[in-house]
Amino acid sequence: MRKLLTAVAFTLITGFVFGQHTVTMRNGATLQGYVMEMQGGVLKLDADGGVQSLKVSDISMVNFGSGDATSSGGQLPEKMVVSADGNYKIRYRMKDREIVKAPRMALGTQDKGIVVVNITIDKYGSVRSAKSGADGTNTDNDYLLTKARQFAEEIKFDKVPTAPLETRGTVTFTF
Repeated sequence: MRKLLTAVAFTLITGFVFGQHTVTMRNGATLQGYVMEMQGGVLKLDADGGVQSLKVSDISMVNFGSGDATSSGGQLPEKMVVSADGNYKIRYRMKDREIVKAPRMALGTQDKGIVVVNITIDKYGSVRSAKSGADGTNTDNDYLLTKARQFAEEIKFDKVPTAPLETRGTVTFTF
């Protein structure tokens, strides 16, 4: 009986300690919880006191470990650089990478807004894809969305030959 109780306690403890999962959505949002099941293209996640059904096609990554060492509940720390012309601050989140060449940001408008761009870079630091309008964007101005995407494509990150083939992150432009 004592062995059975010990086994049950161990299972419960390891489930709580190691069972925390982080789901990263394609739009950059992250959810913390416990993956309950995945069936028929839907992942069920017990998070925030309820079960959420998430389409697998909307998920970028699931971390089944105990989490990573990033701050803010699994979200990468935000870094900042100044544009090449010195007129704008560029905030970004990119795991283990640094911007080595910021874009020159000639805007040509007085429009204001914040645009968040989801980007994917390769191990050589080149931006391979950029999509503006991610969570945190506060404008639907097509001109600002287009310019933010173009500026993001001009960014060059440090070269890390041992990095994954692709690394995803965000760049935030405040116009």
